[in-house]
Amino acid sequence: MKLITENEKSDHKSHIMKQGSKGFLIGSVVGLGLIRYFKFKQPLKYNSFNWTIKACLYTMPTLGFTAFLTDNGGTQFFKSRYRSPHLQQEKQVKSQQLDNLSMSERIIYRLNEHKYKLVVGAWAGFLFGAWRVINKDLLLTKTQKLIHARVYAQAFTIGILLSTLYLNMKEVELNNKLPQLPQSWERVLKEKGEL
Repeated sequence: MKLITENEKSDHKSHIMKQGSKGFLIGSVVGLGLIRYFKFKQPLKYNSFNWTIKACLYTMPTLGFTAFLTDNGGTQFFKSRYRSPHLQQEKQVKSQQLDNLSMSERIIYRLNEHKYKLVVGAWAGFLFGAWRVINKDLLLTKTQKLIHARVYAQAFTIGILLSTLYLNMKEVELNNKLPQLPQSWERVLKEKGEL
């Protein structure tokens, strides 16, 4: 259990209050946007809602964003306060290793760090693009358009899977080139002289 001082307690409280306020503002804007959308773009549907649903259109995004950003703010506070020196040291060691690599190897290394975000983003982008192109055809029904967009997206998915396989092979090659560092817990124990 970590014993904290009054100063740390007040810093933590002010930090999460700031984050909660940001969440409240963002959630309020989203909630008001939802109400505005339904009120002016879908007036028949909005008028069919009872008062609890109308209230939820505003309160749910507000409460959700407030709770999420407050919790995330508390996590960020503890990471910055207690894990920051350790993480800075690890970043320095990693950047020194990357300086020894060529530019193409660094690019592949960075792509490997974010490959799943890139795969999902590329797939979603291509699916949206295929839908936009196919949607211009006036002779096809909506179901036919969806099927065509899905077929194109499946073809693109095969390309994404092959590129991911290539990135994984390159990642293995890069890991063989880089010197293997001990785990962070082993390094800490060596520094303290307990290992």
